[in-house]
Formats: sequence, structure tokens, C-alpha cells
Amino acid sequence: MRTRRVFLDQELEIEKEFILPANAAHYVLRVLRMKSGEKITLINGDGCEYASSILKTHRSEAVVLIHSKNAVNKESKLISKLGLGILKRHAMESALARATELGVTEITPLITTRTNGLRPRENHWKQVIQSSCEQCGRNRLPRLQKLTALKTWLKTTETNLKLVAHPGSKFRLKEIASKPAAVSILIGPEGGLNIEEIQLALDNGFLGIDLGKRVLRAETVPAALMSIIQFYWGDIS
Repeated sequence: MRTRRVFLDQELEIEKEFILPANAAHYVLRVLRMKSGEKITLINGDGCEYASSILKTHRSEAVVLIHSKNAVNKESKLISKLGLGILKRHAMESALARATELGVTEITPLITTRTNGLRPRENHWKQVIQSSCEQCGRNRLPRLQKLTALKTWLKTTETNLKLVAHPGSKFRLKEIASKPAAVSILIGPEGGLNIEEIQLALDNGFLGIDLGKRVLRAETVPAALMSIIQFYWGDIS
């Protein structure tokens, strides 16, 4: 049986006994229904897994002991930077979770013409990413950058290859002969990027890419593009 994984936003030390933070204790005791004596793996984003066990529980408290620390690398060799127009709440959560599961390195939420009025929820987005790392086995969290204007991100992101989801484009990834070490991906919000934004991306060195005959929802595109680039140049075989 797979050991349960729990993310803690704090330093972790071997042979140290401590009380889990309230939110983590609630998750362990009320959601996972774990009990004293059970094993648990703690992570904090430093690239290691901390093998631990629950020593005792009392009502809403859980005391754990860390037994060992193991560096376990589950990161893709391909650096991937995702610029994502802010989506509506549940769509944004889905997009962030799928991109994290598929090995994205960095995520920048973007302000675009069609994201006006949508409220940024950075703290909640961090929690979504943390939960996805718990589930998928990653021990390093993708970097979640601050909310950024599209124009600024286009000018500052630097990778070997830059792609923008652009229905109708004739370009295909299989036409790329060289193997990039890093890729930037631009995906618009619901309703997509407007013509001026697409042109701005192209002017900044991005290549338009069409994902086929079917129209994908905005929250589906990150998973589709991340899967494709990981298959071509990353760790999906």
C-alpha cells in the first residue's frame, strides 16, 4: 500500500517529534482517517521525502516523528515555463493541478484583455499546487510567480523554444529538429487571446501551435501541451 504524503510549509528535521499544524492534522485525521502507529511521508518542497510515523493522536492533534530523509528526484529534465491567463475558479484549479502533475517547472498567472474582473487567488493556487505534488509524487513544487501583465511576461521569459496556443496555426512541433532544454508555453483565458495579443506573442519570438481539429477548453490546453512537450523532449515515453 502506498504511504500517504503530506506537504508541510516548514523546515523538517530527522529524529524530531512535533505536532502537525492544524490544517495538516485535520487532513491526516479527518480526511485520511489515519491513526497512531501508521507511516506517513512528509514533503516540504526541498526535493526530499521524510519517512515518518504518527506517534499519537488526541482529538484534533497528531504528533509525528521523522525517521529518515531521502532525496528523490522526480523532476523532468525539460524546463517548462507556463504563462496562463487567469481562468475562472474551478477551471484555474484544474489547469494548475494538471500542469503540476505533468511536471511544469514554473507557472505565471497572466493578466490579459479577457481576464478583467477575475480575482487573483494566489494563496489558494499555492495550496492547489501543493496538493497536486502530494498526489503525484513530486518533491519539488513548481514556482508560482506573481500575477503579471501579458506584455511584461512576453518580454522577460527566456527559453530555447516559445509556444503559444493558436488555433489555425500551420506549425507542428514535429517540425522542430533540435531538442530544446527549456520551453515557454503561453495559454490564454476562457475566450482565448485576442488578435493583438497573439501578434504580440509572435513578435516576441513565440511560435503559434494548433492542437488539432477539436476545440479544447482553456483548462484542458495546459494538460494537452504539457503532455506533448514531455513526450517529445521530457520524461514521458
